[in-house]
Formats: sequence, C-alpha cells, structure tokens
Amino acid sequence: PDLKGSFADLYRTRAEMRRRQKEHAVGPWRAIDQFQRLVVLGGPGAGKTTYLYHLAFMCAHQRRPEVENHIPIFIRFRSMVRELNKLERLEALFPKLFADNNFPNAERFITQQLNKGRCLVLLDGLDEVPSEADHKRMIDLVQDFANRYVVVTQQAKDHNILVISSRKFSYEHGKQLNGFQNSEVMEFDTPSIERFVYNWFDAEEGGMAELAPELVAELKNNQRFLELARNPLLLLLISHHYERERNLPELRAELYRHCIRTRITKWNTVRGTHGGRFGETVKWRMLRELALYLFQQEDKGLLWREDLLDWLDAFTQNLRLPKDTTADILLDEVARTSGLIQEWAIDRYGFSHQTLQEFFAAEAVDRLGADAGADLLAVHLQNPTWLEVVLLYSGLTDNGKPLLDQILQLAHQTESAQNLWLLGAQCLAEGIQGIESDILAAFANRLVILLQDEGTQSLTSAESDLAINSLRAFAAERLPAYVAALLENEADRDVLLAQRLLPEEAPELQAEVDARLVTLTDAEDDDIRQAAAAALGRSGRVSTAGIQALLTRLDDEDAAARAEACRALGSSQVEDDAVAEALLDVYNNDVQDEPRHAALEALLLLGREADLEMVAVAAGEFLMGSVKQDQFADNDEKPQHKLYLPAYVIDRTPVTNAQYGRFMAAGGYANSAYWPEAEAAGRWKGGNYIDYNDKPFDQPRYWDDEKWNKPDYPVVGVSWYEALAYARWAGKRLPTEAEWEKAARGTDGLIYPWGDTWQKDHANTEESGHKQTTPVEQYAEQGKSPFGVVDMAGNVWEWCSTRWRDERKQVYT
Repeated sequence: PDLKGSFADLYRTRAEMRRRQKEHAVGPWRAIDQFQRLVVLGGPGAGKTTYLYHLAFMCAHQRRPEVENHIPIFIRFRSMVRELNKLERLEALFPKLFADNNFPNAERFITQQLNKGRCLVLLDGLDEVPSEADHKRMIDLVQDFANRYVVVTQQAKDHNILVISSRKFSYEHGKQLNGFQNSEVMEFDTPSIERFVYNWFDAEEGGMAELAPELVAELKNNQRFLELARNPLLLLLISHHYERERNLPELRAELYRHCIRTRITKWNTVRGTHGGRFGETVKWRMLRELALYLFQQEDKGLLWREDLLDWLDAFTQNLRLPKDTTADILLDEVARTSGLIQEWAIDRYGFSHQTLQEFFAAEAVDRLGADAGADLLAVHLQNPTWLEVVLLYSGLTDNGKPLLDQILQLAHQTESAQNLWLLGAQCLAEGIQGIESDILAAFANRLVILLQDEGTQSLTSAESDLAINSLRAFAAERLPAYVAALLENEADRDVLLAQRLLPEEAPELQAEVDARLVTLTDAEDDDIRQAAAAALGRSGRVSTAGIQALLTRLDDEDAAARAEACRALGSSQVEDDAVAEALLDVYNNDVQDEPRHAALEALLLLGREADLEMVAVAAGEFLMGSVKQDQFADNDEKPQHKLYLPAYVIDRTPVTNAQYGRFMAAGGYANSAYWPEAEAAGRWKGGNYIDYNDKPFDQPRYWDDEKWNKPDYPVVGVSWYEALAYARWAGKRLPTEAEWEKAARGTDGLIYPWGDTWQKDHANTEESGHKQTTPVEQYAEQGKSPFGVVDMAGNVWEWCSTRWRDERKQVYT
C-alpha cells in the first residue's frame, strides 16, 4: 500500500514510482503462494476482477501447480448484500453456488475441502458494498472466516487461499482486514500498452492491424492520454474509440459516452438485435436512472429480478411506450441489446461493470441541473463509493460552479480537508466547465501549500503526484509564478517542488532550477542528494555542471544516491563515452544491487546495449512456431502463427563461466533475495540450492571440471532456479519462450538462426565433432541470428521463463 513513503518518494514522478513498484513486484502466482491472505487493490478498471477470474480459470483447469488440488470459489461482494443481515458465517454462502449448478452433496463437499485446505476463495469488489455499515459487517465476516480457515505458511499447497479485491481509495479509507498482505495491481507500462494495442487491432475483423502503430504514436504524443492508457479498461475504451473515430477525445467522460454507444451498436450487430420495441433514448434514460437509484439505495448491491421489475414498472408509468409493453420485455431487451445489464446470478441483476454504473449515475446527476446535481453530490463528497461519480459528472456538466462552491465551502469548514482540496483539483482536471478564475486560484494556491507542508498532514507520494498533475491540467499558466516564488525560498524542499512544477517552455527558470539542484546534489542529507539527482535527470537535457555533479555522485557513500545518479545520467540524453564508461564501471564493480541495476537501466536508455554485450530486438510481429510441413518440428511447435512483441534487449551470448563466477563471488548463493521461487519450492535453504535428490549445492554441478569451466565457455550444470537467481542478481530476467524464439530466428520464422538450410560449421552440434562445449564466440560470425545473437543453435540448452507443458499437460519448471 502507498503509505507516506520516504522523503525522496515525495518528489518522485508517477513514472519513477512505477519503476520502483516494478522492482518490488511479484507475479500473480507467487503472490498467492507467498501470501495466502491477499488483498488486491487498484483503481477502477485496473484489472482486479480479471486477475481473480484468471486465478479461478487456471485453478479450475488445473493449469498451475500452486493450486492443482484446490477448488475455486468466486463470489462478488455485492451479490451478498441481501443475505448479509442473516449471514452468520461466510462459508454458508458457498454450498449454494455449487448446488445451483447441480453439484451433488454440495455442503458436505465444501466442508471437506475447507478442512483439507483445498479451497481458493476469491471475493471480488469489496468497494461495491453500498454502505459503510455493510462494509464493516463484511470485513468482520471475512476476518472470522480467515481466522478459522486460512493459515499463512511458506507455501499455499494444501492450504486454503483467500483473495479479496477492492478499489484502493475505498479500502484505505475504511475498516481493513488484519493479517492480510495488501498488494496493488500494477499499471500498464508503455510496452504493455503497445502489446495490448497491437493484439487488440490484430484480433479485430476487417483489416484493422494498420491502426495499431497509428494509435501507439498518438498516445506517445499525448501524455495525458498515455497516462489514461495505463489503465486496462481505459485503454480498451481508447482502442474502441480510435477504431471508430481515428482520433483521441478531449475528456474522459466523452470517451466513456462514445464507447458505450459504440458497444451497444456492436453488440446489436453481433447478436442481430437491431431495432427492438424500444428506442435508444428510452434505454439510455433507463440506464441513467437505474444507476443513480442503485447508488442512492445503500442497502442494494445486485437487484433481485422482482425488485428490478417493480422499479421498471414505476419508471415506465409516465413514458409513451409501445402497446402491450411490460417491465419484463423492457428488461429483456436492454440486457439483450446492450450487455450493460447482466444477470450475475440466478434472478440477480446489475451493471456489467461498476464503472459503467458510475458513468450512467453521473449522467443522471447532470440531467438534474447544476444546482440540484451539486446538492445531491454534496452529501456524498467524502464517501469513497461516490468518488468516480463526482469526477465523471465534472467532465459532463457545462456548469460546475455549484459543485466547486460546495467543495470549497466544505473544505473551509473541515479541519483535515486535504482530501476535499484534492477532490476539487481532480474535478478541475477532468475539465469541469463554468469555473471562475478566483475559484481556480483558490484550489491552485491551496495545492501548492499542501505540497509544501512538512507536518503530520503532509501528502503521500501518490497524493503529491495527483496534486502536481492536477495543477498542470487546470493551472498551467500559473506554474511559472509558483516556481519563481518557490525559488526565492531557501528550503531544499521548495527547490525540489519547483522542479516538479516547472513548465516545459521556461528556459530561464529551467537554468535557475538546475543550478540549485546541482548544489543540492552535494547536500549532507542522503535523501536530499537522492531527490536532487532524480530531479536533474527528470529535467531532460542536463547542463555540463549537472553531468559533472551526477558523475561525482557515482562515488557517493549512500547506495540509493549512487543509483539515482545513474538513472539521472541515463535520462540525460548525453552522448558521451566518459559517461558510458563510468556507468559501466558501476555495473561491473558496485557491490550493491540497486546502483548496479540502475547503471544497467541507464546504459540501455542511452542506447549502449553493445557496451553490455546485449542486442536490441525491435518491437513488432514475428512468425512463431513451425509450419505443418516441417518434418523436424515437434507437435507443440505447431501451428505457426504471428505474434507481436514489444522491443526488448537480450544478452548477445550465453552466460559464461566468468560472468557466473562474478555472481558467486558476490555471494549470490547466500542471498535469499535472489531465490524466492526456489525457496518457495523448497529448493533453496541456508545459502545452498537443493537439487531434486535433496543434495545442497553452492555452485554449478560441473564447476570444478576443467572440461567445462574455462572462463569464456558457457556455464553448464545450472538449474532453472539457479538461472533465475543469476538473472535477478544481474538486474535482468530470463526471456520468455517467444522472446527467445524471436531473437533466435528473426521475424520470418527461419528454421536455423542463419537461414533455412543446415550448415554443420555454423554451430557446435554433434556433427561438428567437438564432443564438448566451445567458447561462446567461436561461431559468433557464421552462426549468429538475424539480430546478432550467438549460440542460439548448438553448444548448450538455454532456460526460458515460460513454464513448459508437455502433451499430457504436465507442468515443468
């Protein structure tokens, strides 16, 4: 969870915080294996439900060893609301799920599985519980269940697992669970966005593939929408919109409206349900009013069919509808022709996604008029459940003054009002209309004061980033004055804040800020030096004095300061061999991981992969697998297909004994941080890798054999777990199967790295007669792949990160 963080964290950009999160990220399966009580947090559309669906699907099909003996139980919190008052124990809900699907003796079976520790319980959408009282009651039920059935151990196998999902803001501002690990779904990074876009348009019918590079380019040129695209749901909506309009909209609310209309049209086309008895105007109005009704009825989660029909009867009373219209017919048509209303359980209805309900509720509030809408929202301004409704309303209304007045008045009346000031800033950033300059100034000035606050009410790093991005969105013309005022102060924090607020086109201010930052890189305080180095790198083209200051910091006693100096040099865009040499020295010789890994990252940013003995593989599609006619190909290589991969870099040669020796000399076998997968599988203990005969090793199996251990030969006798540990120490990772294959055979599906014809003098194979490994450079010229990677055929087998499954679906690692 995003707590206050360190001092330096408060001055990191969102991109920098994403990088730090990625460094500490765990995979989806390691998360449940390591933490059998897990809370998954994220914003609207972040992928929380998708993650739970993925866990359920893989568990049901026995695709993962962590849950091969488990039974998945998936429940949405809002489906429990009606039973909440009479529910004494959470597990009382489970048998009905199975019985409704004709599962015999469901209650006895569930009890047996829980007692054996073989249940994967997935509870989705805690934030969708409508009232605070229901939220607290639900937390108590889950806590009681966890205390009785979910014991945290080193491995999840043969132990129950409980995963809860919730929106981050709602969970952190309400009652929380004890003894649970909080985690957060990571946003898409830029390569993930590219991969999604290419896969999306490749899957669309009608030859849409050419739109993928166009949309990627548009996003890279539009920072605001690139940030929106880091959210999976919003990226889906952006792709929908671009497919139809070939442009990006101005506002988020506009994006939602357009994409919902597009979805209804496409749904009708696919299902052949154009026309119908009711016009789109009636359906849209129904969805608006129903969404707002559900938000206002705090005891409602999903609606029972009979309750929904009663509401529809009332809704249709004053409408002119076709003859013989009934609520049943209207409900059926709306569910059938839009997909926006779904039957989530037997006779239980709700919106297909919480975000859709929020959008329609915001539209309904907008239809009330500016004053009435503001009055309604004012009651819920501090209720996390209504946050998205308030923000979407801000993008819809053409007169936001009444709402901003309400927020401003409440903020002045509340002692700890930073959440209200931030809320107002978010509304302004959404493009709210009709706001006078004095209100804009009031919110902008207050945000700067909050950003300067060092007291107990200071903002978290996430809140600081939100405040700064909001200022850039609605108060860009005021930023130069704020920066100038901050530079007049002597406080180090104010200089760092000035850099965060610096407009893009302000060369004089840029020079003054950089000069002050150079001074701060030599401050006594470690945190100040870290933050100053990061800020210099953030400024783009760094001055000569700045480069020199950063080079000096490469010898800093503080490892974090050295790391920030490396990253800043990588961001500096400087083309200087001396800088590259200095970074390479850090990568090869620094005893701490953080500076070494930062130096690697910096060299790659500067395009110096060749200095690292790595090669770049360009983004794009390639042919993966083998054609049906290839008599030498195994069945699991077929059929051949196109696959898009983002750009990546890969080592030019296999890992040599000399390189692996550095890992061993650095204490690689003794450092548990490199061995989480092995430790979880019982394959690492006390500084030793434990092989499948339970024999401990602190070096590769043939390390002392002169036949195999020459420095420039590839290291052999290394298990998958040892390969993972080495890669983690090196600041890298194992390639996926697809990445390895593209690097090995290029984009055109070559049979061998050098072409489609076998050449015995191009690789160390049985035909070459060596009968042992050879130096990694021996076939570097004639045997290299189209990307220049060596020994991708012959010499040694190589590990990938992709889990291999044989034709019997047995998983191996």
